[in-house]
Amino acid sequence: MFDPNYRLGLDTDYIKRKDLVRFFDIDGVLAVYGYGSDGINVCSDKEFDEFVEKHDIYETAMGADFIKDYIKTFSDVSKNYVLSLSSTSTQDAQKVKFINRMYPGMFLPENILFTRESDKSIITTEILTKKYNGLSTPHLFIDDDTRVLYKLQVAGITAVHISSLLLLAKLQHQDTIS
Repeated sequence: MFDPNYRLGLDTDYIKRKDLVRFFDIDGVLAVYGYGSDGINVCSDKEFDEFVEKHDIYETAMGADFIKDYIKTFSDVSKNYVLSLSSTSTQDAQKVKFINRMYPGMFLPENILFTRESDKSIITTEILTKKYNGLSTPHLFIDDDTRVLYKLQVAGITAVHISSLLLLAKLQHQDTIS
């Protein structure tokens, strides 16, 4: 249902709250998405799992400075989670190595999690229920895939597209030049 007054992605006061439990996706959020020679895909989706068994595409992946600044400025490391779709333990290990290289000290090792299912709402709800006060806990899931965001929102999880952080970065930049 469309609600023209629902503007969480534009609510910079909310996304800056330090008390939020934050969940970050990797591909397209923590990692700038552009792994292949064509700038997007290194191979077809069908070939991807086999390809990454032999090649570590995260070895040269980069994280965006505005994301690092966001995490450093507005988050509590103990409440930062990574939740990424991954198909194999090899991919898991490559992504952990990437997180440790690009975001040292910003995520506790036990808070870097992987799922084999595209619906991230189940794990997110479990974490919020087991470790916090369920969905009533102030939280935020940041992803770049609108299909994932939709599933999260339907499950009652507060979620925004990565572009909301771009808005915040732009506003902060304007404040520094004013």
